[in-house]
Amino acid sequence: MDSIATIGICFVPLILITAVLLAVCKKLTAGSALISILSGLAAIIPIAVIQFFLLSLPIFSSTKLVSVFLTAVLFNGLIEETIKMLMLMIIPGKKKDAATFVICSLIAGFSIGTFETVVYMLMYGTEAIILRYATAVLIHTFCSGLSGLYVWTFKQKKQYIRPFIAAVFIHGLYNFFAGFVYPLKAFSFVTIIYAAIRLKFSYDRIFSDEQNIQLTNK
Repeated sequence: MDSIATIGICFVPLILITAVLLAVCKKLTAGSALISILSGLAAIIPIAVIQFFLLSLPIFSSTKLVSVFLTAVLFNGLIEETIKMLMLMIIPGKKKDAATFVICSLIAGFSIGTFETVVYMLMYGTEAIILRYATAVLIHTFCSGLSGLYVWTFKQKKQYIRPFIAAVFIHGLYNFFAGFVYPLKAFSFVTIIYAAIRLKFSYDRIFSDEQNIQLTNK
């Protein structure tokens, strides 16, 4: 019963954040928010399966620095972000503006982080849940927002891929530094802050390009 209650508590932040975004963003519908949450659930399944098989390979199970870096960039960066990006394709986006689609992507990222937290809690206990929400859940959220920008441009037939590439490397670097002790571990927090800044920069660039196109067409 305690485990069930704890699992329920894990979903409270996701529910609250989704409710706030629905209230703030008038163009965001409950249906789109629900699809975004479900896309996060859909992403965690293939990630867990690939993790089970891939991380058992010698190159990824080694504790050598090069192996740890490759694991972080290839698995946590490239593979996880690619799966997340593909699942974002489920979210209808052709008629959404960039801001609304990015919000959907953020919800999806927070959803992935939440489901992942539940998995970690069942495996390792509740000791680090709050810390995970302040770190791993946030990196999932911001990187999902970056991937969401690429998916939105893809649906608009423009394909601005740089945000997705940024998400891959930022997520990889986060996991790489998160595996160390302090002071190197502090760089994992730096990557979270940079992910948020990069998301704002990438969104502003796309928004600026859209305005320039509109002005040119007038």
